[in-house]
Amino acid sequence: MAKRLTHEAALLGLAAGVRKAKELNQRSTLSIVDDGGHLVASIRVDDAAFGTIEIAHNKAYTAAAFRQSTAAWMDAVQPGAALYGLERSCARPFVVFGGGFPVFDGDLVIGGVGVSGGPVEADEAIANAIVSTLQKQ
Repeated sequence: MAKRLTHEAALLGLAAGVRKAKELNQRSTLSIVDDGGHLVASIRVDDAAFGTIEIAHNKAYTAAAFRQSTAAWMDAVQPGAALYGLERSCARPFVVFGGGFPVFDGDLVIGGVGVSGGPVEADEAIANAIVSTLQKQ
């Protein structure tokens, strides 16, 4: 049986993400969803723009729903590409730029992580810190 993302694990993941955000001097929102895309935990680091809240959640949702990083979709959704418009195809927008990663237990996706607020490289570094902590739980 696969493990589940508990709120205790999510809090540890957020703590690791906040440490990384502070190290990078990023004001970001960090979100964690379960395997159904439902929010488990989220935090808005001091002075992060409120617009980052929904984007972080949508990144986490997208990563869990598609079982890969959000950045993996960028080329496929460009005008003229095979999946152009995918990000607007459902009620909840999919995010197709970096900052979202699935969380695995072996081959199974047990959730997703999303970070919004900085440049993509910073969002991904923070998200990776969260994923690394979650996968150790």
